[in-house]
Amino acid sequence: MDKKKEKEKKPENIENTSNNTLTRKRLLILMAVFILIAMIIAGYTGYIQFVWANELRVKAYEQQNRDRTIKAERGTIYDSSGNVLAISVSVDTISVSPIEVRKNKNITVEEVAQQLSSVLELDYENVLNKLNMDNHYQLIASKVERSTSDLLKAFIKEHKVSGIYIHQDSKRYYPFGSLAAHVIGFTGDDNQGLYGLELSLDNYLRGTDGKILTELDVAGTELPFAFESRIEAVDGYDVITTINTDIQKIAENVVKQAIEDNKAEGGAVCIVSDCKTSEILAMVSEPGMDLNNPRALPEGYTIDGWTGLRKSDVDLLYSTVWRNKAIMDTYEPGSTFKSVTTAMALEEDIVQQDTMVDDFPVTVYGATIHCWAKQYPHGKETFLQAVYNSCNPVFVKVSHLIGIKRFYEYIESFGFRDPSGIELMGEGQSIFHSEPTKLDMSVASFGQRFQITPIQMVAAYNAIANGGYLIKPGLTDAIADKQGNIIYDFEPQVVRQVISEETSDEMRKILQGVVSEGGGKNAYVDGYRIAGKTGTSETTVEGVYVSSFIGFAPADNPVITVLLIVFNPQGDSYYGSQVAAPYAKLIFEQALEELSVEKQGTAGKEKTPVYVPNLNGYNVEKAAKKIKSYGLNYEIEGSTAGEDVTIMYQFPESGTVIAKDGVIILYTYVPDNKMTVKMPYLVGKDKSYVVKALKDLGLNINSDGDGECISVQYPAGTYVEKGTIVNITFRFTDYPD
Repeated sequence: MDKKKEKEKKPENIENTSNNTLTRKRLLILMAVFILIAMIIAGYTGYIQFVWANELRVKAYEQQNRDRTIKAERGTIYDSSGNVLAISVSVDTISVSPIEVRKNKNITVEEVAQQLSSVLELDYENVLNKLNMDNHYQLIASKVERSTSDLLKAFIKEHKVSGIYIHQDSKRYYPFGSLAAHVIGFTGDDNQGLYGLELSLDNYLRGTDGKILTELDVAGTELPFAFESRIEAVDGYDVITTINTDIQKIAENVVKQAIEDNKAEGGAVCIVSDCKTSEILAMVSEPGMDLNNPRALPEGYTIDGWTGLRKSDVDLLYSTVWRNKAIMDTYEPGSTFKSVTTAMALEEDIVQQDTMVDDFPVTVYGATIHCWAKQYPHGKETFLQAVYNSCNPVFVKVSHLIGIKRFYEYIESFGFRDPSGIELMGEGQSIFHSEPTKLDMSVASFGQRFQITPIQMVAAYNAIANGGYLIKPGLTDAIADKQGNIIYDFEPQVVRQVISEETSDEMRKILQGVVSEGGGKNAYVDGYRIAGKTGTSETTVEGVYVSSFIGFAPADNPVITVLLIVFNPQGDSYYGSQVAAPYAKLIFEQALEELSVEKQGTAGKEKTPVYVPNLNGYNVEKAAKKIKSYGLNYEIEGSTAGEDVTIMYQFPESGTVIAKDGVIILYTYVPDNKMTVKMPYLVGKDKSYVVKALKDLGLNINSDGDGECISVQYPAGTYVEKGTIVNITFRFTDYPD
């Protein structure tokens, strides 16, 4: 029985044991879960504390504080006389806090969006979307004119709107528009420099922005009496450039005239430099741009959807109006380089001016080089005459005497191997053969088969003119703070002496002779001694030429160097002597007068124009006397008998400008039919013949240039009124260079 009971009790014990085991397992699992949760919490807490801590602190700071930028005022750019070339003008930036705007009780979000879009001329839906954002800042518009933002201020005040912020900002303004555009450059929407001096001197100009820090409440609203911290902005420095605005205007006007007259499809370049310092007084690259709208579609193009912002738009801008050919592009200098070869030869004492040479053809490695006058060669001549005549074979033979090694050492010494170092980005790299042969040197002696930049050529000619010193070209005179204190003064940097003072003095005389007696006659200016050389080169595209002139003046004491290059002229000529030299003459004449350089001697006085006096009502005797006092001549049509005979009509009319020794036609009656004469054929005639022919016909002449007549205002056979002023252009055409 007891055994039976024991047997009956065993299952209960087993069941209790199983329950205990299950309980212990559950407890262990529960403990493990708690431990795991504790570990996760501890790990997450540690992660927050050690990994997220900085990020959370930043977020907390941003929720409790707001900072606003105080824009630094960008420095002003001036020309050498203090004229403003680039300045920052006050505008506003409009932003909103969408959360705060939606808190306004007296006006709806839609009404605010309507007002903002209307005043700022923005898309309503776009503005409304921004106002419905769940944040505290959305930019609505930048560079808003003050007159426009004043309308918003009135709206905010009238409706007591919170959450709209008007912050002072600035935008760049260029008072002269397109003047010196490639030198000055322009800025982007955030006032950072993007081009020209605005870019290269950006570190000086931009300044350092400041900040205003304010505290916010839980809702993100500024606390009215909270702590405010300010870090004041540091304004940018001002830049004083070497640009002479008046000379820049002269150069730009003449360049545009040269392009138009010669139908130059590739535009043109002009640089005017101070010979002694290499400071740039003017730099022109055409086509140009309006700095107040630099992303405008270039003239002559029609492109759908143009914005000036797309990559294709920007690529076109960089290849056309944004391209400063004066420093970026390279070209073959042609015969203008003969001055450099001449300087080498004189410095090496290989030839003298009176050394006898000849222009007979010379063959190098199977290539025969002729003079341009091969049909009527110059034959035996002095070296000076060869320079005047621009004889290629003579320069080839001289280069052989110099030798390849020494020739290319001079090329490097004159600065043609290295960038000039001017303060503009994007300067082009010259192109020379890495291992030049005798043939390479031969053609290089007269400026072919290598390429240099215009600015390099100007620096080299400055060295020829100023005593032999290669000086780094410069556009910046000084950096100053807003109080006018000079922070940095840019002194001329002499790179090296290339030739001696004696050689430089000799070169000045030789190149003056090139203009007065040789191929540069079309650059001659009466009263100023111009020294220089013309050049013509063909590009890699057949029939596309580069025409140029470079020179300095006055030759005996040089003040300025002028380089003018015309690309791809499609007019009657492509020679530098006819395409570039006449326009370089105009720049020299006007620029030297602007710089108050006195004319030498009395040259030019006899050509001074005069205003025609009013002679109507005068009797014949008094009219004649007055005309003579003006240095003019007269012819009378009608009766002259009697003291009461008076002048009833005159031509040219009073106030007209004519040259001294001109003629006035006087009528003692009121003519129904004025006296006319038939224009003769004058093209191809020399100047003395043309002047006499027109004078004999009772016509006045307004002449441009000297030499042979190449164009007449009125075609042969045309009848014109006696006394008419006839515009005639003369050019020396005997030097195709």
